[in-house]
Parts: sequence; C-alpha cells; structure tokens
Amino acid sequence: MSACATRPPGAPIIALTLVGSGEPLLRLEKRLHCAAAGAGVRLEPEIRKDAQALGIPFAQTPAVVQDGQVVLNGLPRTEEIETWLRQSCQFGNKP
Repeated sequence: MSACATRPPGAPIIALTLVGSGEPLLRLEKRLHCAAAGAGVRLEPEIRKDAQALGIPFAQTPAVVQDGQVVLNGLPRTEEIETWLRQSCQFGNKP
C-alpha cells in the first residue's frame, strides 16, 4: 500500500464527521486523509459510531457528514473523494 502525499503547512482545515464502525470506517478514514493530502487540505475528523443517533441507517455507513448532511457514504475511491474535495474548495464552499 502506498503512502499518502504530505500536506502543505498552510493547508486549509476541514472539519468532518465520520460515521460507522469497524474496518469500513478505517478504510474510509484512510481514503479521506489520502484524498485531502492530494487536494492540499487537512482534515479534522470526528468519529462517531452511533449512526442511528445521527439518523443514519446502519446500511448507509460508513458515511461522511458535514453540517448535518451526509455528503459521502459507502467506500468511494480515493480519487473520487479528492475530486469532490477539489470541486468543493474551487467553488469556495466547504467541502
């Protein structure tokens, strides 16, 4: 498995909530960090294992939540996450 690129020291910081448990959550977290490094941003993830308390069915985990909205779920490819991060940043929105 290859290592992720390093992030620039002044990279913007993005706060996200990762919801799920077990190996799928760990995989999603790694993919997010690798994608963020490629997109030149840093993540501050909060990990929550209580999907139902957040109103997210277990079948839709792992998931990434931002501002109360599910923005990603399942295990998207790292390249897809990076594209999402870049597009979100390009339009001046929080990803």
